[in-house]
Amino acid sequence: MKMSEVLLIKLDTNGFERFYNRKMQECGCTVLPISDFRREKYGLSVLRPLQLRQLTPRYLAQYRLIVLFEEPALFLYLKKRIDPSRTKLVLWNWNITNRTWLRGNAPLRRQCENWTFDAVDAKKFGWKLNEQFYFAPEALPVRENADGKAGLTAFSACVDKGRYPMMKEMREALRRQGVATDFCLVSEPLRRYAAEDAAWIKTKGLPYEEFLQHTIQSDIVVEVVQSRQVGITVRALEAMFYHKKLITNNAAIRKTPLYHPCNVLIWEPGAQEKLPAFLQAAYQPLPEAVEKRYTFAAWLDNFLQPGAAD
Repeated sequence: MKMSEVLLIKLDTNGFERFYNRKMQECGCTVLPISDFRREKYGLSVLRPLQLRQLTPRYLAQYRLIVLFEEPALFLYLKKRIDPSRTKLVLWNWNITNRTWLRGNAPLRRQCENWTFDAVDAKKFGWKLNEQFYFAPEALPVRENADGKAGLTAFSACVDKGRYPMMKEMREALRRQGVATDFCLVSEPLRRYAAEDAAWIKTKGLPYEEFLQHTIQSDIVVEVVQSRQVGITVRALEAMFYHKKLITNNAAIRKTPLYHPCNVLIWEPGAQEKLPAFLQAAYQPLPEAVEKRYTFAAWLDNFLQPGAAD
């Protein structure tokens, strides 16, 4: 399949989304923003009839694969306008589900071909499973203070959503080992935070380009996933592609090709005792085949594998 035969329709509302869109376009794909075809009204997603007219059967027929990100109503509109014998249409769920979100979308989603990166959601809802994906840098960026004299730095940035207690625990454990902690937690309005944590509790997150620079200038990426998530995160792939160590509470990563005990420390009971040895161990580059498994090209190919057919 040629990249020119792929159409992706997804968000473009922040730097992270725009980074992905730009990388997809650089690969030769067509990327259209979902905002061209829908708008938010009273908290609901409403399709825009005039803008939808450009998505004609003739226009859609030039694509062998159409990937729509998390918009079931638009999926059903497109489904009526494609020839399934020549064009595969999939709905990609890039986030794990929650009850409130499902309550309003479940009837529509049952009519879609749903794909996810999370094995729990795949099993629970009968969805198809694909890998998470990222874009490998052409060359590893040279970081500042790369001579090792400045000591280790751990980077973490995310929205709270219940992560604060574990992030605080991780941060304090790292600092006791002499690791500099470049942490940013975006606060929740009604939550109370300890006064001593004011320096790293923020009201706004980092733009993605800045976020990426913090990743590049760090030695360790720290993430806290939501309690029931088992799918590989973009953060874990950033760590792999930029050759950074990873500290994560996602125990499921132990069963994936990304796991190497020198590179990944799972934050679970006993992790703090393992931390000194983990920090001293040298990073071990993973085989090229493992990195290729989590690329954009591999992600696209997985949708078209024989086992993925209806």
